[in-house]
Amino acid sequence: MDFISFFTDTASAPLWEKIFWSMWVSVGFSVLFNTPRRSMWVVAVLGIVGYSCRALLMTVLVDQIVFSTFVGASVVGVLGVYFAHKVHTPPIVFTIPAVINMIPGKNGYEFMVSLIQVMSMKEGEIMQFADLFDVVEKGIRTGFILLSLASGVAFPLLIFRTQTVKTTDLNLINKLLNYKRK
Repeated sequence: MDFISFFTDTASAPLWEKIFWSMWVSVGFSVLFNTPRRSMWVVAVLGIVGYSCRALLMTVLVDQIVFSTFVGASVVGVLGVYFAHKVHTPPIVFTIPAVINMIPGKNGYEFMVSLIQVMSMKEGEIMQFADLFDVVEKGIRTGFILLSLASGVAFPLLIFRTQTVKTTDLNLINKLLNYKRK
């Protein structure tokens, strides 16, 4: 698969179209969360980068939605800490709206539908093991996707061990290298 066909060949819609709409989803939720106007462009960029990273990993490399979502959310979290220095805004202000486009809506819907089907079986009707397994599998997948989103966004803040980005020093490696030269 070449680079151009990655963005244009999909069954439902081209990937560039999905990336475009994921940006607007992120910006729309940032408006709902009262994100400052000076940070809207950051939300748009992080929404594009996070969704693109997840889509790239799902189609080309891994085809595992949980791992791909974790990596996409981690990239958004790391870039959120970087942009927090540039925009002088806490990173949570634009990382949460940027990952909302990766919430597993379809998986959650399928889980709820299959759960309702199992729960609404009539008395005397035999439940198949495959039906029960399907409900559990969809529920676990949805839960792990949500867990990977939350841990991916929190990952950089745990690494940098900070409540605010004002005390985070992203040039720590550079300082260590300059110290060793002396």
